[in-house]
Amino acid sequence: VTSGIDEAAVLEALKVVVDPDLHRDIVSLGFVKQVRIEDGGHVGFTIELTTPACPVKDEMKAQAEAAVRQLAGVTGVSVEMTANVRSAVGGPEGPAPMEGVKNVIAVGAGKGGVGKTTVSVNLACALARLGGKVGILDADIYGPNVPIMLGVQKQLSTDGKKIIPAEKYGLSVVSMGFLTKEESPVIWRGPMLHGIIQQFFREVHWGELDYLVVDMPPGTGDIALSLSQTVPVAGAVVVTTPQTVSLADTRRAVHMYKKLNIPV
Repeated sequence: VTSGIDEAAVLEALKVVVDPDLHRDIVSLGFVKQVRIEDGGHVGFTIELTTPACPVKDEMKAQAEAAVRQLAGVTGVSVEMTANVRSAVGGPEGPAPMEGVKNVIAVGAGKGGVGKTTVSVNLACALARLGGKVGILDADIYGPNVPIMLGVQKQLSTDGKKIIPAEKYGLSVVSMGFLTKEESPVIWRGPMLHGIIQQFFREVHWGELDYLVVDMPPGTGDIALSLSQTVPVAGAVVVTTPQTVSLADTRRAVHMYKKLNIPV
């Protein structure tokens, strides 16, 4: 080590950088990795966040760089920002986690026509653009519009054991729309719906995903119950518009998710 700089000094300097959500410094949180001190006083290190979607990662990077640059003997600083998404694993009495899928995010609405699928698709694309490994499951069985929004036309194939998702814009995509003709109505009862939802979660080769965004059907019906019984859900996003009728239905949807122990 040159110039009197050591790893302990670098870590001590970085304790001034605090995660605004967790209210702890990035060193005690274990975010600082691979501290490198090179000849000539150049210091490099990695900050590994819990999500690629952190809205303040640029500010944290700048704070970290400035903090280390103030150390005596430091001639340059390089900071690499990465993310290792943590898994929202269910409790011992809840459903088993999905193999390879760290977080399931349900996007629902109290009523139709409020932009739920638009939010689902854009949320999935945004997470993928930020560096996350993302899939989208179109669980709106009666009105599967995700293929239309993504411009995907595909018949689902299998590898002999599991269904292979479609790929578009860096997303793994599965939809009921891949299984039905474009203008054919889906007329299924509750037990059949539960079966197809289980199949989409357990019998699809999703691979390694940080996030699986689930476009839910509107309302408070069987699909939400099936979802909560099939996989642990990290959280739900409930979409609404400002109209009184939409807000009333939204309150019911929020209450349903909370009753199913799904954070909203």
